Amino acid sequence: MRRIGFSTGALARGDFERGLELQRQPGINAVELSALRESELERLIAALPSLDLDQFDYVSFHAPSQVSSEQHVADRLKAIHERNIPIIVHPDMITDFGPWRELGSSVLLENMDQRKPACRTATEMFHFFEELPEAQFCFDIGHARQVDPTMTVADELLHAFSDRLAELHISEVDEACRHVAISRSAVRAYRSLARQIPDSVPVIIESMIEDDGIDEELSRSLASLVPLPTGTVAVSA
Repeated sequence: MRRIGFSTGALARGDFERGLELQRQPGINAVELSALRESELERLIAALPSLDLDQFDYVSFHAPSQVSSEQHVADRLKAIHERNIPIIVHPDMITDFGPWRELGSSVLLENMDQRKPACRTATEMFHFFEELPEAQFCFDIGHARQVDPTMTVADELLHAFSDRLAELHISEVDEACRHVAISRSAVRAYRSLARQIPDSVPVIIESMIEDDGIDEELSRSLASLVPLPTGTVAVSA
């Protein structure tokens, strides 16, 4: 059974307890604990030992996307590293690689959306993996499709970093760079790459949806991971 679930921040921005409770249902066995804003970090780290995570076969942690001090945040994330929990990091905010090297293979670098000045393509990400040789890869398929709807950029990212692929982020990313519900056209585009995403890779859904949309988004995410028949061409709008 594929490990799949939601980011707590997608279901309940800034409220990880509610983000967890909304996932207490069959078919969800993975979760990403989100501290996307630096102000959320301390409370989530403090609460971690008391959280009931027994339901989940896979747990990851999303680090803040903007920080006031890389060293301070990386030092606080050592508590996550020591629990062997993967840490999703936005590489575009890294200016000092030293603190992040200390987290070793716990760091999962994520490809970015089109508003960012770097880390959108494989070429732009190579330098970051050179500086963080132990880091793994979190592939955001929605970001890649937004950058290039033909899915060429997505294909290049998967080829370049297939040996580092450790987590998949899935959603649709609109022109305003918001993570929204997956459309039929996105399902078809994602299916064109499904063979390159092993069943062993955990899937985290980042679509920001209402509570009553959880089941449908889970179904669409799973459908996105069913390969298209051989020879089928996916046309993405």
